[in-house]
Amino acid sequence: MGRCRHNFQELPVFAEMPKYEFVGADGQLITNETQEGKVTLFTTLQTTCPQQCAIDIFKFNLQIYQDYRKNQKGLGHVKIISIVTDEKGNPVDNLDELLFTMNDMIEGYDSSIWNLATGDPKQIYDIENNGINLYSTTSDSAFAKKSFLETMLIVDKENQLRLVRRGNQEGLIRDFKQHVALLEKQYDKAEKEQD
Repeated sequence: MGRCRHNFQELPVFAEMPKYEFVGADGQLITNETQEGKVTLFTTLQTTCPQQCAIDIFKFNLQIYQDYRKNQKGLGHVKIISIVTDEKGNPVDNLDELLFTMNDMIEGYDSSIWNLATGDPKQIYDIENNGINLYSTTSDSAFAKKSFLETMLIVDKENQLRLVRRGNQEGLIRDFKQHVALLEKQYDKAEKEQD
């Protein structure tokens, strides 16, 4: 008997993620090994203006986080890690003020879904694709002239970089979420093919 096949665009693999180690707001390490088997969405957040500087946190919250928070049964393996930096993109040690902001600003903020982390963002953004290095790319229109601060990453369950998108506009955040959904379809399809 014939089976119905679903054809859809698959996300390419841009690069293997380098080794990284961050410390989450809960004090736990975040590494390639802890994220294995999870889809991880990486962003940065700045202590000086977390709401609208590099990533539009208000729109990210409404379009991505709230949906994932309400759908933990199906999306519990999707984790958001925001590397906290100062306004120049340098790592910071103290997350207290930003944690207060997240708890105050975001309904149902849950650090097990969206974790703030300390550590050098260069660990995950120092990646090259097609001759372009994410970490060293600059732009006069980018926040602090550093493009990586506005960049969101999708890393798959095998620690492979699958998508790079700017996160400072509603349409780009919506597109990012659609690409996470495409990756989820790839996993669903692979699972069904194994059955």
